Amino acid sequence: MNRIHVRGATLAMLVAVAACGDSTTEVVGDLSQAEAEALAEVVGSTVFTSASNNPPDAQAGAPSRMPVSGSESISGTLPCELGGTVTVSGDLEFSGDTETQVDASYSITQVHDGCVAASQDGIVFTLDGAPSVSAGLNMSISQSSLSMDGGYQGAVDWATDDSEGTCTVDITLDIEANGLDETVSASMAGTVCGISISKTLNLG
Repeated sequence: MNRIHVRGATLAMLVAVAACGDSTTEVVGDLSQAEAEALAEVVGSTVFTSASNNPPDAQAGAPSRMPVSGSESISGTLPCELGGTVTVSGDLEFSGDTETQVDASYSITQVHDGCVAASQDGIVFTLDGAPSVSAGLNMSISQSSLSMDGGYQGAVDWATDDSEGTCTVDITLDIEANGLDETVSASMAGTVCGISISKTLNLG
């Protein structure tokens, strides 16, 4: 499957995946509304990156239509935007055909390890697993577009230049990317450290 290159680094900053293995994680540290939105964006970006770096094993550029379906295990360690890593494990199921569209379903668990990334507004976070982040994503991929929806709940240790803490997150998201005009729209809503957020990003 040909991956759609829609401002890769910016798109990777958009969205997210998470479901913590420990639902009793205590919230520690104070975040402003803007910081809570930025943290949701940054955690989401690592999830999107995890999924987009594990595309369905199908070739969209095949000369004729060919049905495809299958399932795969996902395992590996990926670099974060500004340093550190995130270790990914999970499962992928996909079906469709190589001429029109392939639909994929991801179940992913992540462990951040000194993972450094910045929000669109320039807030830089360093993330560590508390203890992990997991997610469910549904993705549809064609030769010219990508759409994704799903959600994540979990917890991370976070640090900025000014403060640090541990945060629970519970976010739903929706992403639409058009590879022809290189536009991306993403929306997310839910709670971060008990703070309600709703944010839409439009790029391109």
